[in-house]
Amino acid sequence: MPLIRLKHRIALGFVVLQLLLAGLGVLSVIFIDRAAQGTAELYRHAYTTSHALGEVRNRIFEIKSILAHNMAFPGQSEPDYWITEVRRHQEIIEQNLAATAGDDAPGLDLQAVQAAWPPLKTFIDKNVDAISSGNIDAGHDFFHRHGNWVFDHVVETITDVMIAANALASERVGTSETLRQELRETVIAVIAVALISGGLISAILTVAITAPLARLRSAMHHINEGDPTSVIPDTERSDEIGDMARDLELLKQEAWEKRRTQLKFATIFEASPDIVTISERDTGRFLDVNGGFETYLGHKREDVIGHSSFEFGIWASPDDRAALVTALMQQGRLVNFQSRAKRKNGEIFDALVSVEQFRVDDKDCMIFVARDITQFKHQEELLRRSLAELERSNRELERFAHVAAHDLQEPCRTICSFSQLLDRSDGAVLSAEGREYLGFLSRGAIRMREQIQGLLDYSRAATSPAPFQSVDLDQVLDWVLDELRTSLSEHQAAIHRQPLPVVRGDPAQLRQLFSNLISNGLKFQPHGNQAQLSISAKAAQNFWDIAIADNGIGIDAPFQDGVFDLFRRLHGPEDYPGNGLGLTIAKRIVERHGGTIGLQSQLGHGTTIHFTLPAGAARPSA
Repeated sequence: MPLIRLKHRIALGFVVLQLLLAGLGVLSVIFIDRAAQGTAELYRHAYTTSHALGEVRNRIFEIKSILAHNMAFPGQSEPDYWITEVRRHQEIIEQNLAATAGDDAPGLDLQAVQAAWPPLKTFIDKNVDAISSGNIDAGHDFFHRHGNWVFDHVVETITDVMIAANALASERVGTSETLRQELRETVIAVIAVALISGGLISAILTVAITAPLARLRSAMHHINEGDPTSVIPDTERSDEIGDMARDLELLKQEAWEKRRTQLKFATIFEASPDIVTISERDTGRFLDVNGGFETYLGHKREDVIGHSSFEFGIWASPDDRAALVTALMQQGRLVNFQSRAKRKNGEIFDALVSVEQFRVDDKDCMIFVARDITQFKHQEELLRRSLAELERSNRELERFAHVAAHDLQEPCRTICSFSQLLDRSDGAVLSAEGREYLGFLSRGAIRMREQIQGLLDYSRAATSPAPFQSVDLDQVLDWVLDELRTSLSEHQAAIHRQPLPVVRGDPAQLRQLFSNLISNGLKFQPHGNQAQLSISAKAAQNFWDIAIADNGIGIDAPFQDGVFDLFRRLHGPEDYPGNGLGLTIAKRIVERHGGTIGLQSQLGHGTTIHFTLPAGAARPSA
């Protein structure tokens, strides 16, 4: 019977643990709900009723005080003010009485309180009317004949109910304490069961994993010890342990294959007719040399091991090794690097050197292969011819890159088109993950197409332009603004232009130059900002200095020097789309026209691009 895979066992363990915790959680919720109901029962009647009646009593005292003051000192208070205060207290009294109206707690005679309020309210209203109408004596007489009794009766009734409510609350405190103790014991029991269950499940999973891992660790130890007869256990298992065992078996085979490779290297090292050395890069101390070293240089192997090349004067001069190490640090490896060495008899010869770097015991080392090329110096003429052929090949490669990029556009268009068709036809039946993958595919193809188009534009800009002719930059700008009208509308752009000159150049490349720079000014804008672009020109000897300024996000000073580099982006494509070639192509076009290009920018305050173009014929008069 095949073993259940470890991930399934672990998942099963977690499921069991989660079910157990869920059951314990439900039990806890039941007990907590019970405790909460008990606590709510405690506070819902007694304390809330006592608080509301206390508020009613306080407001009655306030009203009595206001009436007494205005009878004793008539005219001192504005009628509108103290009458409003009385009405406000009455409203608060009625709100609190309404809050206790549905309270049916035993022993609380709330009906008596409800019944006592209307006569008091009527008495207050009559007394207010008498005082406000200026009939102070009648109000005073009415207040002393009926007021004290009415006020005292209501206050006594409220006080009796409050005493009963407080007694009821005290009675239920014991019940609340019992519920709290039950809740504490329940929580402790739930935690204990959860810890014990989790510990048991963890122990089971630990035993299922650690025991086979210990066997694999022992097998790995034998491999490290170089035991070729070690047997890897558990390779027949169908779970993750079996996967690891089989991987370890492959590692054992690779380790022995590496040893065989080392033996082969040692054989080649000794049999090579060239000079082959292994040395420390920084000190030049030899770790090993081959027979070719003794043959060509005359120094015995046992004499040089552990010593540096400087001690034996192997280099024609110290500068030769310094130049080699400098080139190695810059390039990472050297192939066919020309240097000079010196034999034991003092003879200096030219050597063709190849060097690879590696690390041994945390030290930078290099394997050095050198060949005496003195007899081949007469072939330098052939090498020069080869160089000319190489230059021709580079030109052909540039043409090939242009053609290849052009041909790659069709597959990209096909991928984009069929991705869109697939999304429209089958997008509804795809899973969320499938739609996400399809989106990755479509966006990647679109990104690749933009990059290829950028390479095509760069390739065109890199080629020699058409024969220069007089180009009216005002017409170029009109054409570009017409091409970008959609983008201008989206950004609600305002274009401020001055008359532009006639220059000497390639019309197609100059249109692309203006298009790239204006597109950048529109694209790199803060969200919701209205783009403002200004195009101007001024004469500069035999050139025209053209400036295109925008009010965009600007470029921070540390990044301004590299913005014209190939594929240099300061923002991710998700923030500002594009292929990172716009300014690079612009620079190439300007340089092809014999001009220069630069910028001034401040982060958050826009960018101004300056470039020069050769002056053309004067603009014909109208």
